Amino acid sequence: MARHTLLAGASALALLLSSSVGLSAAQAQNRPAPAEEDQASALGDIVVVARRSEERLQDVPLSVTGISAEELESRTITTGTDLQKLVPTLSVGVSIFGGAQQFSLRGVRTGVVSYLNEVPVNAVLADQMLWDLASIQAVSGPQGTLFGKNSTGGAVLFVQNTPTDEFEGYLEGRVGSYNLYEGTAVVNLPVNDMLALRFGARVTRRDGLIDNLTGPDLQKLDHRSVRFSARFTPNEYLSNVTTFNLADRDDTPYAQISGAGPGTPTCPTALPACIYGAAYGVELAAQRARGIRTVSIPLNASQTATPWQFTNVLSGYFGSVTAKYIFGYQKNEDRQFTSQLSIPLPVIIGLNDNETSLTTHEAQLLGTAFGERLSWVTGLYSSASDVNNFNAYLLFAPVGTSHNVNTTQQTGGNTTTDSWAVYAQGTLAVTDRLNLTAGIRYTEDDVKTAQFGFSPGLRCNLPAALPSVNIATCTQRIAAQTDAVTYNLSVDFKATDDVLLYATTRKGYNAGGFNANINDPDLEVVRPEFITDYEAGLKADWSLGSMPIRTNLSAFYAEYTDIQRTTSLLFQNLVVTGNFNAAEATIYGGQIELLARPLESLTIQASYGYLHTQYDSYQNAILGDVSGNRFAQAPQDSVNLSATWRHPLSVGELVGEIGYAYISEVAFADDNLTTPGNIAPAYGLIDARLDWKDVGGRGIDLGVYVKNATDEDYLLNTTDRTTPFGFQSQLYGDPRTFGFEVRYAL
Repeated sequence: MARHTLLAGASALALLLSSSVGLSAAQAQNRPAPAEEDQASALGDIVVVARRSEERLQDVPLSVTGISAEELESRTITTGTDLQKLVPTLSVGVSIFGGAQQFSLRGVRTGVVSYLNEVPVNAVLADQMLWDLASIQAVSGPQGTLFGKNSTGGAVLFVQNTPTDEFEGYLEGRVGSYNLYEGTAVVNLPVNDMLALRFGARVTRRDGLIDNLTGPDLQKLDHRSVRFSARFTPNEYLSNVTTFNLADRDDTPYAQISGAGPGTPTCPTALPACIYGAAYGVELAAQRARGIRTVSIPLNASQTATPWQFTNVLSGYFGSVTAKYIFGYQKNEDRQFTSQLSIPLPVIIGLNDNETSLTTHEAQLLGTAFGERLSWVTGLYSSASDVNNFNAYLLFAPVGTSHNVNTTQQTGGNTTTDSWAVYAQGTLAVTDRLNLTAGIRYTEDDVKTAQFGFSPGLRCNLPAALPSVNIATCTQRIAAQTDAVTYNLSVDFKATDDVLLYATTRKGYNAGGFNANINDPDLEVVRPEFITDYEAGLKADWSLGSMPIRTNLSAFYAEYTDIQRTTSLLFQNLVVTGNFNAAEATIYGGQIELLARPLESLTIQASYGYLHTQYDSYQNAILGDVSGNRFAQAPQDSVNLSATWRHPLSVGELVGEIGYAYISEVAFADDNLTTPGNIAPAYGLIDARLDWKDVGGRGIDLGVYVKNATDEDYLLNTTDRTTPFGFQSQLYGDPRTFGFEVRYAL
C-alpha cells in the first residue's frame, strides 16, 4: 500500500507542478518561445528508435529509458549486469549454465529481446559489444507489434555508432584491480563523398575474482572483440550501412558457492551424494569457513564463446516513403565445463556445448500521408534459427571418476524454428496535440526438434512407448506449428509543448516449446503464453524557478496467461516433471524517472521502479497449491540516484559523478514461499568516477573510478538445494574494483 501511495502521490505532484507551467493549449501559446527552447535544450534530448524510427524520447508514448553514450561512460557501464543500476524494473541474472545474461523487465524474464543494428542479437555478443555505442534503450512492456514474438516484457536496443563524414577516433586504455588491462581503438575514416568506414577493436583481460585452491581461479576474463562498419550513400535516394561484429572469450565460469544456508551441512541419507560419507558434510562446512571468494575445485573449468554478427540495412528514400531491407546473420559457439559445487567432490560436473545460428530478413516501408498527419510503418519479417546443444553431466560419481561418455548422462539435439510475420502500425494526428496509434502483427512459427538422451554407458533412456521416439537411433522428434495475432492501441495528448500524456494497451506472446523425454504425446508440445497490458504515463519538461526538471512516469497493469514454467504435474496418476503451461498471473507496477539541473554545473538523476508480481494460480503436483509465489527475477523495489558535477578549468574540464543503486530482495526461482534460499537479500551499490577532460587542450582525457565502493556482498543468482542436496548454491557479484583510464581523441 505504501508503494501505491508513493506512485499516486508522485503522479499527482508531477501533474500539479506541470500545471504551474501550463496544461492547456491556450496557456502554452502564451509562453514565450525562447524560454521553451531554453528549457528543452537545458536537459538535452535522447533520440530513440522504440517505434522503429528516430524520435525524441519525450515524444514517444511508451515507457522508454534512454541511456546516452555520455552516461555509459560516466557510470562505467562494462557489462549487462551494470544496466540494472540505471533502468527501473530491470533485473539481470547470470545463468549457472553459461555466460549468457538474462534480462527481465517488469517481472517478465522469458520475454525480453535484445537488438543490435536493428536485428535480434545473441546475449553473449551484446554483452561484449558495450563500447563505441550511441545509446542503449530499454523499452518496457509488450512489444509484439514492431519487435515481434518473445517481447512480452520489452526490448533492450543497443545502438552502435555508425560511420560519419568526419575523420575522428580515439585510443583508450584502462588498468584496474585484479590485474585488469583493457585497450580500445576506434577510427572513423571518410573515404570520399559516398563512402565512410569505421573500425574498432577492444581487448579485456582480468585475473579471476575467486581464488581456487586446487584449480584455475574463477571469474577470469579474457575478451577480444572487433567491429567494422561501412556507410555507402551513392546519391540522395539510397544509403546502405553494413556492420560486422566479432567477439571471442576464453574465461573461467562464475563460482557457484556451496555450503550456505542454515544449520550444519549434511548429506541427505536417501540420496546418492551419501556415497561420499562424512566427507560430504565436512567439505561443505569447509567451504562455508572459506567464505565467498575462495573455493576448492580440482577441475580445469572453462567458459568459451565465439559469437559473430553480420548486418546490412539498405534504405531508399522516395518522397514521403522510405523503403528498408534489413538483413542479419549471426552465429555462436559456446562451451562451459564446470562443477556446480565449490568443493573437491564430483557431485555435479557438467559440460554444456552449444552452437546456434540465426538468419533474419525484414522488408519495411515507412511513410506519411494526408499532409503528414498520418505516419505509418508496415513490414514483412522472416527468421530461421538452428540450435544444436549437447550436455553431459557427471552425477554423484566416486572421487577420481573421469568425465566421458561412459560415466555421464547425456542430453541434447537439434531444434530449428522457421518464423514469418507481417505487421503494420500507424499514428494519426487527430489534432495538433492529439494522436491515435494502432498496430497489428500476425506471426506464424514452424518448430521442429530432434532430441536424444543417454544414461552412462550410452544406454538410451528415452520413453520407448512414444510414437515420436526411435529407440534404434535414440531420437525423439517433435514438430509444432503455432500462430498468434498481437496488437498495440494507444492515445497520446500534448497538453503543452513540454507535457505528454498517454495511455496504451498491448498484447504480446512468447512462442511455445517442447517437452522431450516425457512418456505421453499430449504433454510433448507446450502452447504459447500471452500477456495483455494496460499502461498510462506522463512525460513532462518543466521548471521550478530557474531549475529545469524532466519527470517521466508510467504505471501498468497486465494479465499473463498460459505461463510456461518448469513444474511437476499429475497426469494419469503419475507425477510428470517438465515445462508446461502451468500458471496464470496478474502483475502491476510503475516507475518514475527524474532529471534535474539545480545548478548549471550540477545534474541530478533519480528513478524508482515498483513491481507486484504474484501467481494467481500455479500447478505443482508435489508442492500442491503454490499460487502466491512471487515471480523470479522481479525485485519489488529498484532505486537509482546519481549526481554529476562539472567544473571548467582554464584548459579542460573536471567531471565527477557518484551513483547509488538499490535493489530489494529478489527471488531467482518461482518456488520461493517454501524455499527461502531461492531469495537473494536486498543490496545497495555505490559507484563513483572523476574525469579530467581535454587535459592541456590536447584531446587527452584522464579518469579514475571505483565500483561497489563499500565492497558489498550481493547475489546475481541463488538456488536452494537444501532439500535434495543439503546446501544452497550462490553466485556473487563483483567485489569492490577500481581503475584508471586514459583516452586520446584523434
